[in-house]
Amino acid sequence: MSRTIKEIYNEAVAERNRRLELAEFASDSKLSVMNGILWVVAAAIYSFETLLDVFAVDISEAINGRINGTPAYYANALLQYQQGDELTVREDGLAFGYPNVDETKRIITQVSYVESTDDRNLDSKLILKVATGTKGNLSAIPPEDLVPINAYIGKLKFAGTRVEVISTKGDVLIPRLTVFHDGAVPESEVYDAIEEQLNAYMMEIDFDAAVYVSRLTDAVRRAEHVTDVHIDENAVPEQGIFIASHDTDGHIRPPQRVARMTHTASGYLKESSGKDEEAGLPNFREAIILKIENHEV
Repeated sequence: MSRTIKEIYNEAVAERNRRLELAEFASDSKLSVMNGILWVVAAAIYSFETLLDVFAVDISEAINGRINGTPAYYANALLQYQQGDELTVREDGLAFGYPNVDETKRIITQVSYVESTDDRNLDSKLILKVATGTKGNLSAIPPEDLVPINAYIGKLKFAGTRVEVISTKGDVLIPRLTVFHDGAVPESEVYDAIEEQLNAYMMEIDFDAAVYVSRLTDAVRRAEHVTDVHIDENAVPEQGIFIASHDTDGHIRPPQRVARMTHTASGYLKESSGKDEEAGLPNFREAIILKIENHEV
């Protein structure tokens, strides 16, 4: 941080007074020739130090802006991927890029990343999780489209970097809960209100964000006419918040109960479609048991 003109001036005066050969020029008057010169020099030094401060800020911003080789660099590169277009070398020969930007060809809309290691290879691998669509209506990128995407990232990656792009079907949310309501409206309307809140929760949650049991039950509790949400430990089948994820081959795994919080394999949640491999998984209405609140003791 630059010094003030007064600080620079006072330091110059103190240095002058330490030198015997300049003792005859000592004066408390700011109108003296020597002190006038010191003020001009102090102002010049102040201007130079201020310029250095600005330069340091600019350099810092430039360095922070250069994210080449970081996980954020690869995530940003995937968001710029254009399906069907070929990368070309820039005129300066320093990087790859597309000749023309076409937003309609950018199929990747969500990206997250995690670094993983295994016992066989001590070098970490950067795993990039991607999806297409809009929040609340996301879907996996087909395997045949992942091949050129991995080829694309292979051209951009730095030497020695291990990078893999994956995209799986949405994790199936199964809220096995007992929900109490006031009985003021038919059960179908209560189910509609609960579904609306659960869909809003899935719409608002960030891609690959943590899924908390408490926040899911709070979402159900916000539904109109709902008075309480309960996880019955004696219920059969077992109650709780369950999530069934797909592997990279598209096969559904057995539902896993969430103790407090978890992360999704795909990065996003969805309701069971009840079709194909999800045929045995209940949708929201099938998973939730409604009961009328009874205040009698």
